[in-house]
Amino acid sequence: MEQTRRRFLTASAVLGTGAMAGCSTVTDAIPFIGGGGLGNYQQWVYPADQFNQDADSLNFDGTNQKGIYDSRKSFYPSTYSSLATNYGAVGLTGRSVSMDLGLPEGRVLTGSYDTAEVVAELEDDASTEYESDGSYSGYELYVPSDRDTPSQAVGVSDSAIVFGQRVEPGFGSDWDAVGATDVVEGIIDTKGGSGTRAVNENDDLATLVNALNSGTSVSGGTRADEVDSDQADAESGVFDGQVASGQSWSVNGNTTSRQWVFVFDSEGDVSTSDLNDWVEANDTGGAFTRARNVKVSQNGRAGVVTAKIDTYDLFR
Repeated sequence: MEQTRRRFLTASAVLGTGAMAGCSTVTDAIPFIGGGGLGNYQQWVYPADQFNQDADSLNFDGTNQKGIYDSRKSFYPSTYSSLATNYGAVGLTGRSVSMDLGLPEGRVLTGSYDTAEVVAELEDDASTEYESDGSYSGYELYVPSDRDTPSQAVGVSDSAIVFGQRVEPGFGSDWDAVGATDVVEGIIDTKGGSGTRAVNENDDLATLVNALNSGTSVSGGTRADEVDSDQADAESGVFDGQVASGQSWSVNGNTTSRQWVFVFDSEGDVSTSDLNDWVEANDTGGAFTRARNVKVSQNGRAGVVTAKIDTYDLFR
């Protein structure tokens, strides 16, 4: 479970990554727009099968890139380099983005930006030039100008930038492909409240999100099936009865708080003994090598592990 950065690559061709220096069209003088940071990320998360009707599990990954940038001097240099992101096609750098939320078929950015400059970057992107495709619920929609069937689309408003990719049915599936623009509109509807939010229909996800701290980074997901005894391996962090899991970390200067949450089918399935076995198996060369104040607890049908670590040692 230890990782420097778990990124969803959907829409990566749209966004682009690279060094932060010299890439932004945004200045510190532009006021903050979009608010909320990672505090409301769950309002964007749609049901697993909303676009891909064959999907039976859901993953999400949210990062406050501005928080990472603001704490850059506290990280080990190569760790900061691996965490930092810039967003080429829309002309943003990490210091401008308060929430970068990866979803199975899309991505959402909120933060500080000038909408007109974002649009100008899209329309003049060196790799994929975008053109207007109408508007929807306060967002202006853009698609690649050189494709009859766009594989990706972007929605831009003062509050968020939403990316979506076309979803094709798998072999033998009996549902039709979902256009990239439809995906963007569906994500917008989810946040706006007219679409279904995953936390409102999936109790496992709701339990996970309610237990997770909304820190500098948060990620997690549900499983298609409950882990059975044959699949379980406590030392690897896979537990009997587990139905969802996630983690978060939050930087506070030179100290970072970390949290891991495992959701089980019932309260009786939670084993703090198994969680302690996982901690002990990873206290040398794993997630807890340099950790301190490690605590294991139960919160309903969630098992929770928390720890603190020097920010400089995070992911080293």
